[in-house]
Amino acid sequence: MSVKTITNPKILTRKKKGFPEKIAKRTNRRQEKMIENLGAFEYHPDQRERFKSGELIQNWAEKYPNIFDEKDVRTALNQAKQYHFYEWLAAVLIFQSFGYLSLVESYQFKGHTRKLSVLQKYLKPEVYDLVTDHAKLFGNIQCPDLFVYSPHNTDWFFCEVKGPHDRLRKSQLEFFNVLGESSQKVIRVIHFKPANFS
Repeated sequence: MSVKTITNPKILTRKKKGFPEKIAKRTNRRQEKMIENLGAFEYHPDQRERFKSGELIQNWAEKYPNIFDEKDVRTALNQAKQYHFYEWLAAVLIFQSFGYLSLVESYQFKGHTRKLSVLQKYLKPEVYDLVTDHAKLFGNIQCPDLFVYSPHNTDWFFCEVKGPHDRLRKSQLEFFNVLGESSQKVIRVIHFKPANFS
């Protein structure tokens, strides 16, 4: 896996606050200010095949137990042929690069007790409430794929992961903008594409 671009891991913040319903109506230009590209990365196609077979899932789960728990493993094994590869790969890459841990997907749902306890530790109550209960305003839009946090201090950020040909949807931009303004944190985005060995 080769890194093409990457920014300083220092987390950016914003000072301005606003009421979520009003923020959601702001222009795309304002929304894009809350989005920062963390980098574009290449992966070997064999990695994805090993993930689909379950081999890489088990390997990463054993190597990074502080990132992937038993529920993550079960979910990935059941859906590995279509989902989760890029999110897991991003979590591993972030840990290798910065030493930050990640909550991988679905961390906002009630069934994930461990993940919710981590969110409560790092997030202000109003941001925690927005993460765990935003359906009335935004429907079925989910939070960014990863909640990334330092195990050594209070530093954290949200990270969305995109595979080849995948882009942020308008509905995601609207919610991410509200989330960014409420948390005063820029939403990071990682892109992946297969490496070309020809």
